Amino acid sequence: MWRIALIMGLICSVALNVYLFLQLNMNEIETSFQHNLNLHTQQRAQDLQKNNKNVKAKTKAKTNSSEDTQNAQHIVNRIKNALNGKNYSNANFLIHTLANDQHAELSEIRLYWLQATKTLIQQKLFTQAEDAINAYLAFHSDDTDFLYQQVDLYWQQQLPLLAIKHAYEVQYHLYNRAEVHEAVNVARGLVQQQVDVLIKNNHWLELRNLIEEVLLFDAESLKLQWVSARAQYQLGEFEYARHAIEPLLNQPNYNIKARALLADIEAALRKPQSIPLSRQGEHFIVQALMNDTFNVSLMLDTGASISLLSESAFDELSQYSDVVYIQDLNLNTAGGTVTASIYQVAEFSIQDYVVNDFIFAVSPSYVNDHNDGLLGMNFLKAFDFHIDQNNGLLILKNK
Repeated sequence: MWRIALIMGLICSVALNVYLFLQLNMNEIETSFQHNLNLHTQQRAQDLQKNNKNVKAKTKAKTNSSEDTQNAQHIVNRIKNALNGKNYSNANFLIHTLANDQHAELSEIRLYWLQATKTLIQQKLFTQAEDAINAYLAFHSDDTDFLYQQVDLYWQQQLPLLAIKHAYEVQYHLYNRAEVHEAVNVARGLVQQQVDVLIKNNHWLELRNLIEEVLLFDAESLKLQWVSARAQYQLGEFEYARHAIEPLLNQPNYNIKARALLADIEAALRKPQSIPLSRQGEHFIVQALMNDTFNVSLMLDTGASISLLSESAFDELSQYSDVVYIQDLNLNTAGGTVTASIYQVAEFSIQDYVVNDFIFAVSPSYVNDHNDGLLGMNFLKAFDFHIDQNNGLLILKNK
């Protein structure tokens, strides 16, 4: 009997423990479930809130984008009106107000501005065209289309040297080697056009001056060096031509014609050259060049041992060229004895006849309204010379 009671007690104890265990886990499960449900609800609310914010942001962005586009188009219209009214400073101000990312609007106004500039050049409204080009280049200095419009502007105004100069400068706004090469070729093409015109009209002096300027931009051009030598030869500047032709004698594309030109130069240097003189009463006046920069008119005086400049001519010379003081001397001239200061220049020439380290005097007492001084024997004795008084010629020949 007691065994049955013991078994019943054990069964009840086990049942009670199972009940308590299940009850405890059910509470934990309910708590966990409720916690997870709360977390899910909270996450859903956050997701809804985030989605609402994204929708609002997108709506706002669309609104702002639409407003930006309208504002940009409004500015474009104002720029066009400014261009049509020739108010280029205002157009320049307005184009700076366009946002950097307004590519479509910038492209539109650029093309409009470029076409307006081309039209001005075609209509020969050159001042307005220059203002329009400068205004755009102040906004975008590397725009090659506008840079070439600037070149065309000067070319159409028959200012070839200025056009050529700007054509060479285009290369400094480029970063691609092929584009730089193309820009140089464009500039050289303009040079060739001008060279052809000058040669056709035998304008050798203008040609020589042009080439001297262009060589500052394109010193490596063998074609320019060749044209320079030809121009100097045609002008009778044989010594300069010989010096200019020397670098071409060993160049494959130039050596044959360079040697032919050199032979002509050497032959010309062996011949006496007649230099025209102008009359001043019983005297003759010759044109000379000092340091290759300063022109002087000098009266021939075979009785003067040294050449002489008036004080006024010397003052002007010293502004343009270097002179070196030597000493003071008393000199005998056709006009009598004068006190003079002696100076030296690096070079003195009459056409192609050159004396280096040339000495001359400066006298305040020498005044003549018709010339700048005297040409004395310190130049003439360097050559075989003859004065053809009947024909008004000074004939010089290298010794």
